[in-house]
Amino acid sequence: MVVELLAFPLVLFLPGYTLVNLLYPRKGELDREYDVLYRITLGIVMSIVVVVLLGFFLQALGVNPEGMGYFTGVNLWVGLSSLTIAFFLVGWWRGAYPILGRLHPALKRPLPREPASILGDLEADRGVLTKLRELAAERERLRKEVKDAARRASLHTGSLKEHYETKRLELQKKLRGIDDALTQLESDRAKELY
Repeated sequence: MVVELLAFPLVLFLPGYTLVNLLYPRKGELDREYDVLYRITLGIVMSIVVVVLLGFFLQALGVNPEGMGYFTGVNLWVGLSSLTIAFFLVGWWRGAYPILGRLHPALKRPLPREPASILGDLEADRGVLTKLRELAAERERLRKEVKDAARRASLHTGSLKEHYETKRLELQKKLRGIDDALTQLESDRAKELY
């Protein structure tokens, strides 16, 4: 009974879970919100893959005197245990288990450095990106107001037409200023990146 209870997680969870932690050691690397769920799900799927590949490997080793190959319970148990321990140790080496640092400071491993993003360091440029978003929103608002002023100028005559034409020209001037500011921010950002 105890063997079955130990075999279930060894066959269907532990090898794949440790393999996923080996490949993706940082928390939140698979997904910011559902990282644990992805790790568990991928762990189950990868465990099945590891068991199948280990079975193929054991069978390909040759035929033992009983004619079954080496695909036996003992060999499967030893192989899965060895792979799980190996995946765990390499994952620990890569920094996947920071909680072990609570047991003893010597067990704590630093996480690997975050790879550089294609778009650059977005966290550092949060102010620039916020400014770009604000300017883009202001630009859209001004474009709508220019269209509205042009429409109203075409509908009216006399002093109202002059008022809306003047308003349209003022709004177009502001819109050009926003376009210039956007262009300047984009060129400054491009100089930083390249």
